Amino acid sequence: MGLSATATDPGPAESYANMSRKKKDRQEKNWKRQLEKKRQDDVVKDSAATLTCAAETAGDFAYQCTHQQDEMNFDLDFLRLALEIWQESPLAPPSLLAALDELLTEQLHHQETLIRLAQQLEQLAADPHLHIHLAPIDRYRELVRSRLFAEPPAN
Repeated sequence: MGLSATATDPGPAESYANMSRKKKDRQEKNWKRQLEKKRQDDVVKDSAATLTCAAETAGDFAYQCTHQQDEMNFDLDFLRLALEIWQESPLAPPSLLAALDELLTEQLHHQETLIRLAQQLEQLAADPHLHIHLAPIDRYRELVRSRLFAEPPAN
């Protein structure tokens, strides 16, 4: 019998390709794990730095309020459109109109609250007396990691 490969025994070139692909897959998985670990480490470092400074915390939440307002503006436009469409229809169920109207009222109230809090937080962020830092930072980094990431990325 010769040394030819059988159907169950891949030839040297095919074996080399399989080993090369497996090695490439392992390298890619390892690279992805390292990238995820770096991403988590960056989030932990940045979040802990922000949350342990009173002024930066205020500034961050002022931004969040402003961002929510931007998102809410689109939702309010869409809600007003739904109300306009259904208010014109004789088939409109009164219960739907009442629910949509109540939702609009609540969202407008929420928007007013976000505007007020954003202004308050922006003023706090600008106050030089509020530039207070908590220490030691490592304790807070671990707290951030434990709250934001249930399990650390695999090494």
